[in-house]
Amino acid sequence: MNAVAQVIQFPAADADRLGQLAAQIADLQAQYDSIADAFRTRGQGRFEGSMFAVTVSDETLVQTFDTKAAKAKLIEAGVSQQWIDGNVKISVRKAAVKVGAR
Repeated sequence: MNAVAQVIQFPAADADRLGQLAAQIADLQAQYDSIADAFRTRGQGRFEGSMFAVTVSDETLVQTFDTKAAKAKLIEAGVSQQWIDGNVKISVRKAAVKVGAR
């Protein structure tokens, strides 16, 4: 069964405003990223402005856990699917709203 996106009549001005805001956010994010990169090249430290302070910390390593591999190993080791399902945590995320230029 193919899912078809439902087109809902909504004020065009709201869609346009949301698109304008998304464009402004993208521009601001690019400016932020550029300035943040400049701070990173200066190295670790605290940099004081008249209104804000910027702290640059060392790069850190992030470790993640491969849940698909762990689930496969548990099943291989004889752990029941019922036990796995009973120990899975489910969280709810807000519905995504994406905006693109026309």
